[in-house]
Amino acid sequence: MAEQKHQILVVDDHPIVRDGVARLVAGDARFAVCGEASSWSEAIECAAAKNPAAVVLDISLGNRIGLDLIREFKAIAPRMRVLILSMHDEMVYAERSLRAGAHGYVMKTDAVEKVLEALEVVLGGRMYVSSRLSGLLLEKALHPQGSNARLGVGSLTNRELEVLSLIGKGLSSDAVADRLSLSLKTVEAHRGNIRAKLGLASKERLVEVAIRYTRELQ
Repeated sequence: MAEQKHQILVVDDHPIVRDGVARLVAGDARFAVCGEASSWSEAIECAAAKNPAAVVLDISLGNRIGLDLIREFKAIAPRMRVLILSMHDEMVYAERSLRAGAHGYVMKTDAVEKVLEALEVVLGGRMYVSSRLSGLLLEKALHPQGSNARLGVGSLTNRELEVLSLIGKGLSSDAVADRLSLSLKTVEAHRGNIRAKLGLASKERLVEVAIRYTRELQ
């Protein structure tokens, strides 16, 4: 009797990337792709309908940084393992993703070499991160006081990162407020906090940094 394959859901809003990941996963005898999704709503619907063993998820879906999507997955499919595959710098997003409920984090630049290995690890009940990140997390555990001195984008909250990303995509404060269902006052407060944390002297400088940050993620 043939060994049953692990059913995998692939979620990415870039068709070429999603197709490539799906082909990579389906080409391994241990796995089968049970569904693909390109948006937040499609991902939730597919996870609920297919109940996959694991999902390979890009946390940047459209204009959203989907850390909350990880939490939604945990609510509708608590046994499903979540492997993040993203262009977002692991030094900024991996720990946030793990805290939200993910079980592993792989940079897209390492995808060919690491995705299948990472799937095997997380489906085996363990956590998967790069050796570089593993060392950082160990250092933070051993020296928690020093870990508080985070600089740059890594010092921003999850919501501030979302706001920065949307600013970089050309959205005004009003549009950001509408997209994130926030008040204009709250968005302006986030903008002020971002400027303070990143040491940006003007609103124009904030826009420049936001555009560069967003381009680096594409």
